[in-house]
Amino acid sequence: MGGGGGTRVTYKSPEPDRSFEKYLEYQMQQDKVRQKRLDEEAAAEKQRLDNRRARATTNLATYYSNISNQLQSGLLSFADASSQLENYAGRYDLEPGTIDSYSNELTDAYTNDIRPGRQKTGVEYAYSEILGRQATDEEKQRASDGFQQGYFATVDDFKDSLYKTDEYQDTRNQSYLDNYYDTQYGKQLKDEDGKLTGQRTFKFNENYMPVFQGDLEGKSGVKLPDFNDFTGSIAELEENTQSVRDARQYLYSAGLTNLQGDIDKELQGIKNQGAKDVAKISKTGDIYQSIFGMFNFSA
Repeated sequence: MGGGGGTRVTYKSPEPDRSFEKYLEYQMQQDKVRQKRLDEEAAAEKQRLDNRRARATTNLATYYSNISNQLQSGLLSFADASSQLENYAGRYDLEPGTIDSYSNELTDAYTNDIRPGRQKTGVEYAYSEILGRQATDEEKQRASDGFQQGYFATVDDFKDSLYKTDEYQDTRNQSYLDNYYDTQYGKQLKDEDGKLTGQRTFKFNENYMPVFQGDLEGKSGVKLPDFNDFTGSIAELEENTQSVRDARQYLYSAGLTNLQGDIDKELQGIKNQGAKDVAKISKTGDIYQSIFGMFNFSA
């Protein structure tokens, strides 16, 4: 058996699997695309915010002017005006220090011009409304000093101080009871200095008083006072009005008593006359009886 050359088999290596590598490459491409889009969006948003901030910065002067005008006209308080200016800076994310000059200008305008003017006007109106007169130059200066030194924070604080003054206490009612007496007896009288005296005047009206026709004083021995307008304290006024009521009741009672006396007299007269008539009739009957007795009708 002859030896021949053997058959040699060669195997080809399989192609490497690059699917995962390609997947990673695809993901990297997608990430780059996504990142580019995000960068573009962020840049666009930044540009939008920058443009918005730039417009807000440009319009800041106009916005401040509107706030300042409202503050001067009394539509805004200083606190509200300052708050709105700060909110504007926060809302548009303005650069730090952008509103500082406007804040300082607003504070200076309020401190040096607006607040003193309002305080001055408030003081003048307070004197007129509470004390009923104009403030003197000395009083105005004293009030101004009180505001500048922080003794008065608001005009209402100053008004409260006027309510505590002797001038107000001496010229105004101090209780609801005083107000009630004003309606009952009239307002309190004032002295020459304008101070309340605690006295009032009761106006007497004789039309509400009955008149007795007859000699009441001679019959009763009681003399009624002559009532007229009466000025005095509340206790004296109440005593006087009670005397008027008592006198009115006395007169009505005297009138009724007098009427009852007349009625009793009339009734007694009728009784007396009746008794006389009865006696007269009885006497006449006796006479007739005697006459009839003289005759004998049985014979």
